[in-house]
Amino acid sequence: MFNPSTDLSIIADGTETLALLRRDAPAGEPGTTIDGALRLAVVRREPIVGNRYEVRRQVDTFGRFTAADVVWRLPAGSLPLAPELGDVLLDTAGRRWTILEVEQPPLPTCWRCSARDLALAYSLDDCIAVLRPVYAKGAGGAAEATWVPWRTGVRAHIQTIRDAPTTEHGARRTARRVRILLAENLAFTAMHRVRGPDGALYRIVAIAGRERLGEPQTIEAETL
Repeated sequence: MFNPSTDLSIIADGTETLALLRRDAPAGEPGTTIDGALRLAVVRREPIVGNRYEVRRQVDTFGRFTAADVVWRLPAGSLPLAPELGDVLLDTAGRRWTILEVEQPPLPTCWRCSARDLALAYSLDDCIAVLRPVYAKGAGGAAEATWVPWRTGVRAHIQTIRDAPTTEHGARRTARRVRILLAENLAFTAMHRVRGPDGALYRIVAIAGRERLGEPQTIEAETL
């Protein structure tokens, strides 16, 4: 007997395998594998959370999906728990789709999830690394920090806000204040550092936007 909650991938062409990453899962979690997911184009301007722009072209001349917003149909049989707002669907191309809306049709065979690729929607074309401190006793006996990678390859966009003179240890210098938009929510603090694609190192001044679905997490930082 045909079971639509588990047999969709057998009869439908173009299904994909995804990984579902829970919103607050620790970094490095492999997520839940979903077989038989079906990607649907957004064919009209749907009321998706935070939608401030026109939906982009759905496919390019090579047949690749280039939409920032899509709808995923996920077989219910592949998921032990329902998908939730803010969860991420990771496809085989490495694109991260943040779930903005979840709906289960009257027949509980699948989940319908509206999702957004934040990196494409907000042109997050930079690649940054986030560093964490590791402390060890220095030559003078005081704890000294060594900065080691915590997350690498994070899609982002760095915008310069202003350049301002500052005094540090009695010396005058010019500090560049920037706003960094991130393609994924990261549970970091002001104790972390950010290394830009050009090697510049930034200290974090403020963190915002982690709770805003459909929009990038934002940090303000300045050069060290």
